[in-house]
Amino acid sequence: MLNLFSFRTMAIIKRELKAQVMTKTFIFSTIFVPILMVALMAFMTFIMRYESEDKINVEVLVERSELVELIATDYENSKNFNHKNFVVSVKVVKRDGLESYIDSIKPDLLEGTLNGVFFLPFDDGLEKIIEYYSANPKNTNITRKINELVNSVLVESHFSGKSVSSKDIEYARNSMDLQNFKISEKEGVEKDNYGAFILAGVLAFMLYMSLILIGMQILKAVVEEKENRIVEVLLSSVHANELMSAKIIATTLAGLTQIIIWMLPFIFVSITSILVLPEKLQFSISLFQIGYFILNYGVGLVIFLGLYAAVGALFDNMSEAQQGAMPIMFLILIPFYVCFSMLKDPTNFIAEISSMLPFASIIVMPVRMAVVDVPLWEVGVALSVNILTLLFVFSFAGKIYRIGVLKSGKKPQWKEVYRWIRD
Repeated sequence: MLNLFSFRTMAIIKRELKAQVMTKTFIFSTIFVPILMVALMAFMTFIMRYESEDKINVEVLVERSELVELIATDYENSKNFNHKNFVVSVKVVKRDGLESYIDSIKPDLLEGTLNGVFFLPFDDGLEKIIEYYSANPKNTNITRKINELVNSVLVESHFSGKSVSSKDIEYARNSMDLQNFKISEKEGVEKDNYGAFILAGVLAFMLYMSLILIGMQILKAVVEEKENRIVEVLLSSVHANELMSAKIIATTLAGLTQIIIWMLPFIFVSITSILVLPEKLQFSISLFQIGYFILNYGVGLVIFLGLYAAVGALFDNMSEAQQGAMPIMFLILIPFYVCFSMLKDPTNFIAEISSMLPFASIIVMPVRMAVVDVPLWEVGVALSVNILTLLFVFSFAGKIYRIGVLKSGKKPQWKEVYRWIRD
């Protein structure tokens, strides 16, 4: 059995660590990637909340004349509108004249001088229906505000003349303010908020980006050493398995160093009360979760680095190697998308199963732990599956690397690769 921690292996690990850690790229990415992630999240929030400064002009058409003054008054008193840029005019138009009216203003709608027309038909029942005609009917910034405005007016109109106080009408117009409280095995209850989902998103993004970037890094290194025949010089003094293992260990140590630095803000928040986030952004993360995240990341990184190294040994140039690595990227990409399903329901069946499946559990389980309480046995199953997956990957990755890294010229067929694994 090869001694993977021999003097030669340790020398390669030191060499690889120095080559990876003591570089401007590593230092830059370690320091600025967290800043970039925060900036990206802030940018996404800004984009989602951004409202154009362009002037918006809409018309609300009603069949009931008494609604004209109510809508106009509520619009003037509403704080949801920037009255300089968002102009609402109200007119009376009957159903039988709607089609001809739309035809008459169609040029304005197409040119954008009129953004849209809302039609509120007469209804003496309990249904509240409003129709929207526009060249861009998917502009939720417009539809949301008008919908709230008209709904408020309809509530007021419905109770008008009845023995209902103004406070009752105001109560009926207001929407529900949902407050969530999390029940766990801890004593008491704790208020739940958006912080857990933000944490889950950050963890998923860190795992996704790190596994792909570091994986592509070792893929490139293996291909370049093979292409420049440096690997032949190295293999004259060390065994192929020692070389591959040393590369993977060094790259994993560099990746763990980086991920621990990225996790420092979460560790700081979890063990101190110096930094208090706004209530809606607060999250709860235990040292156990942090420890599992780092351990899980280390095991997962070794798994994917083994796959990337094996694929890199099969090809003589980077373009072909990148194509060959596409299936590995899908093993990272699919679990990343599974994490989005937890935004709607963190306990959904797909997320639960994926968090204990090979490859998928590396990303899904830490994210799931950030938003819900996961039974300890499921965490144990996920970690056991990852360790077994690691052993399985290295049962064939070493064979592929040992033979493939010395082959050049014609690209090996998959049947030939299978024969290397079997023999």
